[in-house]
Amino acid sequence: MRISLNNPWRTHPHHSGFVGVGTHSLWATVRGPTRSTHDPLLIFITGAGASSATYVKLQQSFGTHLRVLFYDRAGYDKSTLPPLYALPEGKIYALDTARDLSKLLRATELEPPYIIMSHSYGGIIARSFLELHKTNLEAISGMILVDSGTELMFQLFPRIPSKELAAVAENVDWNLLTHLKEQSGMSDAEWEYAIEAQKRCERATELEDTHASAHQLAVHHQLERQALGSKPLLVLKFNMAKDYQMLYDAGIKNGDGTAEEREKACVFVKTFELFHDQIAKSQCSLSENARFKVYNAFGHDLPMRRPSIIVQEVNEFLQCLKMRKNTHQVDS
Repeated sequence: MRISLNNPWRTHPHHSGFVGVGTHSLWATVRGPTRSTHDPLLIFITGAGASSATYVKLQQSFGTHLRVLFYDRAGYDKSTLPPLYALPEGKIYALDTARDLSKLLRATELEPPYIIMSHSYGGIIARSFLELHKTNLEAISGMILVDSGTELMFQLFPRIPSKELAAVAENVDWNLLTHLKEQSGMSDAEWEYAIEAQKRCERATELEDTHASAHQLAVHHQLERQALGSKPLLVLKFNMAKDYQMLYDAGIKNGDGTAEEREKACVFVKTFELFHDQIAKSQCSLSENARFKVYNAFGHDLPMRRPSIIVQEVNEFLQCLKMRKNTHQVDS
């Protein structure tokens, strides 16, 4: 591939735009200093239904010292959906999304190495991207899974959260309950845009088949074959069960849900709490060089609520990469 010397995706401190990936276009943003040949590009993959605008403060925090790519996958916010005839079974699977990301990287001439970072369901997409590159593992410097979903999680729970908890918490305003806007540090304009962007993600979120995507990933046995080899892996686990307990308690206080729904919602919360640690820790089997860290004081939305914590974890991860690189150079 011939690389353009005036490519803004590679040279501008901050650049955004549409990128054609065949039948549709993805909206993407890069920030940060120009990379040297061996500097990694951090690629962030959002959770289900979450536009990149939701993570705007995280983007801004990263962009001062590290080249990062945030993008909206098909149908999210400004990104367009492919024609329905182009979707297998009328659904969007993680592997389709991973292929789109590969096309975006080629179109923008953003070359490896990459650090793949994901939040929530984005973990299934990130690992599908890893699967696409299993014969070229050198393209990936490492992976950071931020409270990410796993194939086991989606197998254990037919719906996350359960439909009964959703019914009990139907009238709970999470943002108001937890003061998310104030804690996120977003300006009024950034917050309003993020809310509107979320609404524009709804159709694509309906088309994404999270559970089938997780099952498709499971058949590749990534955990059993240690798919990342010796590449550094960071697995962060937050207290999602605490979030669900708060939703349940607030819903009960509102008087919502039938007796049966309340009972089943309570079982879901307790079961999730019981198994979440084991589920999250299982991802460490992806690499022989894995680190597992727990933040029990924070819930699933920590990247929006405390972006500084994520930035610190990434900085430490980069230091590990640097030490690994230096060690390899000495050995050679």
